[in-house]
Amino acid sequence: MHVIRRLWSYENAVLAILSLGWGFLFLERLDINYLMPFMVKDLHLSNAQVGFIAAGFSLTWSLSGYFGGYVGDLLGKRKLLLIICVLAFSFFSFITGLATGFLLLVVFRMVMGLLEGPFFPLGSSILLAESTYSRRGFNLGFLQNFSSNILGGMLGPIIIVALATAFGWRYTFFFTVIPGILVAILMWLFLREPNLLADDSLDATSNGKQSTEPKIKPWVVFKYRNIVLCMIISVCLIPWYTLLFTYAPLYLTQVRGMPPNIMSYVMSIVGISAAVWGFVVPTLSDRWGRKPMMILFCLISSLGPLSILYLHGPLWLLMVVVFIGCAGPGPMALYMSVIPAETVPRRNVGAAIGLAMATGEFIGGVGIVSAGGVMANHFGLVAPLLMSTGFALMAMLVSFFLTETAPRLRARMEVTADALVN
Repeated sequence: MHVIRRLWSYENAVLAILSLGWGFLFLERLDINYLMPFMVKDLHLSNAQVGFIAAGFSLTWSLSGYFGGYVGDLLGKRKLLLIICVLAFSFFSFITGLATGFLLLVVFRMVMGLLEGPFFPLGSSILLAESTYSRRGFNLGFLQNFSSNILGGMLGPIIIVALATAFGWRYTFFFTVIPGILVAILMWLFLREPNLLADDSLDATSNGKQSTEPKIKPWVVFKYRNIVLCMIISVCLIPWYTLLFTYAPLYLTQVRGMPPNIMSYVMSIVGISAAVWGFVVPTLSDRWGRKPMMILFCLISSLGPLSILYLHGPLWLLMVVVFIGCAGPGPMALYMSVIPAETVPRRNVGAAIGLAMATGEFIGGVGIVSAGGVMANHFGLVAPLLMSTGFALMAMLVSFFLTETAPRLRARMEVTADALVN
């Protein structure tokens, strides 16, 4: 009975509902990548235009991610803002199917990015308030990566390509409004608004001392070294992820000559990898530390795009190596949610998470991904995938400068320091 009560706890209910919402959001974000081989022919898109579409989405996502998190912190209306975001971005995913050319497609995706951006900082703030101390890394890692990659990365390419093959890419976009409505209903019925301002929040970088920050200020998060480093890492890992998911389907179909259905299975392995590593890495970091796991799995992530480019063995071998080498969502969960949440006072968590996400989306997702599209036009589809590899390695190097925030390791370090002093 005790196990059953724990399983049906409010903490797990919040985790399940938010994960489902984030999963469908990512399905709607990534579906255009899986549909791009169909859309390129129909709308006569160039490689550079494909990159600009992804960049436009990242631009508005980045701006709304930070300001949406800050407004949620300021107003304390995270539940209502989440429901509005879910319904609105689902509607714009629907009307993407009405695009008749490049310009309309860019506009629809930019509005959609504006509406999706606030979801993660708002949802993470709610989940953090309901998370037990020992499950913080697991919960935030699970939210960010498991359902998003199961729905968006693993099942997404198979389902989306199958629907596009059967009904066409336009009707595939039309189907995406249904999950958003269901998730909004679940949020309205079962989520409650947390009062983070009433928490006795702890600043992980101040040796467990209570925060004395009297007001919520948008610029206060810049004074923390880890936040600045997480912003730099975000500029590296967002392009790793976006370039890989944007250009791997095109590379596999146009350069390697894979049929779309086989490509969809390879991309589903990318999704499975992201789902597994996305919560395994944060869980390992609860025990072994955030910093070591960041370094190790950023290095491993460089193998993902390289395997797409250069591994020409049996299909099963490609899938195995892709599974191992697409571990980047594990470090992404750490730098985008876990480390910021453990670095700043709880009342500033939404702004800190939104800033880490927004910086990567704005500089990495807009500027670097746009450059990747231009490079693809001049040097072929190999260029953005090589860029993806390079940015994973750069993120690994920056991770060496992080300050450890894992509660268990910090407590152990403090005990050791006290023993040395005494």
